[in-house]
Amino acid sequence: MTAVGGSHSELRTISPPNASPAEVVKISPENLQIANTYLACQSISETSANLSLPTDEITEVLNRREIKAYIDNVFLDVGFNNRFRMRAVMDAVINKKLEEMDTADIGSGKDIIEIMALSHKMAMDQLDRQIKLEEAKAKNQHIKNQVNVQVNGDTGSKYENLIQRLMAGG
Repeated sequence: MTAVGGSHSELRTISPPNASPAEVVKISPENLQIANTYLACQSISETSANLSLPTDEITEVLNRREIKAYIDNVFLDVGFNNRFRMRAVMDAVINKKLEEMDTADIGSGKDIIEIMALSHKMAMDQLDRQIKLEEAKAKNQHIKNQVNVQVNGDTGSKYENLIQRLMAGG
């Protein structure tokens, strides 16, 4: 199996877990295999050994923009890195603390306030990162399609008159 020098005629369209349909990434099956093996091993040397490919080839593939985006999206979508799962855990901790306070009639309001402040800080940090990401995306948007129209004709413009005079030598 070759990932870099191989045929890319068979590109698969991969939609990262958190991506909208507009953010589809095209990754060849070979490169997708490298990315998924890396996600499983979390080591370039282990990925290289498992796939019997040179380490520099694995590194080159993993450094590609579309591969990095795919790996980042998968990483952020699984386990406790998933913002929805993180929110659910924080809600469970808050509910458990409230139950403990009700049943035992002990605990100070300070405990729950600290937990809620941490929860709020985490939510605000997440929102801040989302805003920064959207700003970066907006900043990087360039003109995708541009149509230039050139009109050649005797319109009598000042520029055309200047060119005519220069060409006539006067």
